[in-house]
Amino acid sequence: MTLYARAATASRDLLGEGVLWDDRTQEIVWVDILNGKINRGMLSNDEVIVTSTLTLGGFVGAVALSEDGGMLAAGKRSLVSISPEGEVSTGPDLFGDRTDVRWNDGAVDPQGRFIIGSLSLNDPERKEILLRIDPDGRSQVLRSRISLSNGIGFSPDGGTVYHVDSLVGTVSSHSYGPGDFDHEEAWTEVITGFEGTPDGLTVDDQGNLWIASWGAGVVRQYTADGTALQTVKVNAPQTTCPAFVGTDLDVLAITSATTGLAHPERDESGFLHLARPDATGRQTLRWAGSTRSPYWSSQQAATVPNVPSPKH
Repeated sequence: MTLYARAATASRDLLGEGVLWDDRTQEIVWVDILNGKINRGMLSNDEVIVTSTLTLGGFVGAVALSEDGGMLAAGKRSLVSISPEGEVSTGPDLFGDRTDVRWNDGAVDPQGRFIIGSLSLNDPERKEILLRIDPDGRSQVLRSRISLSNGIGFSPDGGTVYHVDSLVGTVSSHSYGPGDFDHEEAWTEVITGFEGTPDGLTVDDQGNLWIASWGAGVVRQYTADGTALQTVKVNAPQTTCPAFVGTDLDVLAITSATTGLAHPERDESGFLHLARPDATGRQTLRWAGSTRSPYWSSQQAATVPNVPSPKH
C-alpha cells in the first residue's frame, strides 16, 4: 500500500527532526537541529498550528519530554534541561577531548533513561557511539564503531531496542531491559538495502518499524524481521523522522529538511507533513530525571566521567 503525506505547517525548517507527541498538552513537538529550535504545534484537521518556539542556539539534536513536565534536549555537546517554568540549564560536556563531533538523534527508553547517538562533523570513520544516560547522570556506551547514529526505538514490550546506523545503511536490533546492557550479545542487522539513507524511526503498537529515508522522500513500514509493508511518500526528498501523533495516535507526522537543497521552494521540503496510515502508535516515553534540578546541578555530577572516545 502506498499513501501520500501532505505538508501541514506554514513555515519550513532547515533540518526538522525528532518529532513526538505530548499527550498532556495535546501538542506535536519537534526540533530544527541547525537553527537550535524546539517547536510545538497543535493538530487541527490536516494542519499543524505552531504554538511556541524555543530557541536554544547552536544545535539541538533531539528533544525528550520529562515526567516533571519539562523537556530534556541533546545540545551540541551537552544535555540541556528546560524546566516546566522555562528555566534552561546546560549540563557538562560529554565528549571529552573530541572536537569534531555533536549529538544527533535521541530517545527515552522504557525505564526513563535518555539515549543519544553521535555524528562526526568531519569525515566519518566508524567511531561514533550510542550513549545511555540515567536520571542520576551515570552513563553507559551501548554501541560503538557507528558511522552516523540516527533513529532509536523500542518494541512494545520493551525487550528489544532498534538503532539506525545511517551511513552504512542498516537498522539493527539488540535485546534490552532495565539492567546493564549486555555487550557480549552482538547487534543483529534486521533491515538493509534502503532506497536513500535510513534516518529516524518509530515503532507502532503492533511492533512494526516506520523508517524515514533521507534522499528518497519516503517513510516505509517494516515488520520487526524486515518485511516491507506500507509506504508513505512525501513531496520532500530529505525526510528525516516519523512519529504517531494525535489523540488516538493514528496520524503519522514526518519532519523534513531544506539543508543542502538549491531550490527547496520547488517542493515541500522543510515542512512538517501528515499522513493517515492504517496503524496506531504508542504513548511517548518520558525522561525520569528532574528538569528543575537536573543531575548536573548536584555535587555528585562532578564525579560522572566524560564519555571516552572509542578506541576502535
